[in-house]
Amino acid sequence: MRNLSIALALAMNAFGEAGTDAALLIALAYIIQVQSAAWYVRFTDRLFGPPAAA
Repeated sequence: MRNLSIALALAMNAFGEAGTDAALLIALAYIIQVQSAAWYVRFTDRLFGPPAAA
């Protein structure tokens, strides 16, 4: 979460008036990234099979 706030602040300052659009795009990309990681964890066993017994 700390990196998200840093990225949003940099986008707001670096892109001037377009910074709000850039910050919105970064926030949406973060949401998509977190959700896709959650789906990957959920479907790992289906994709690669169950873990081998130790």
